[in-house]
Amino acid sequence: MSESSDIEIVSDDEFLDPSEYLANLPTKLVSGVLGLVGFSTALLIGLIAGNPGYIIILRAIVAMVCCAFVGRILGAIGEVCVREFVTNYKSGRPVPQKPQELVDLDMKQQAHASMVQNMKKAA
Repeated sequence: MSESSDIEIVSDDEFLDPSEYLANLPTKLVSGVLGLVGFSTALLIGLIAGNPGYIIILRAIVAMVCCAFVGRILGAIGEVCVREFVTNYKSGRPVPQKPQELVDLDMKQQAHASMVQNMKKAA
């Protein structure tokens, strides 16, 4: 991989608090989608019913506002549920520690690598 890459590998240790990586995007997304669905549904139903244009638009705008408000509430509830689940999941499954034998082996390998490096410098 080239040095000018924009991708950065991040360890899981940096994300201890779920609020750091779970933004309020679901709340806004659900609100917007439900608002648009309410608007388009009201338009379609008004056209099928044969209502006048200004009544269709007025009812569609009211439906959009109501559905966006309900979507904001549902999105916030979903966001809280997801944050709570992620927190419980991470706290219930901690990262296991390395066995002491592997820790000792890593230290020996590092000591060996530094010794080889010193010998190469001396030669």
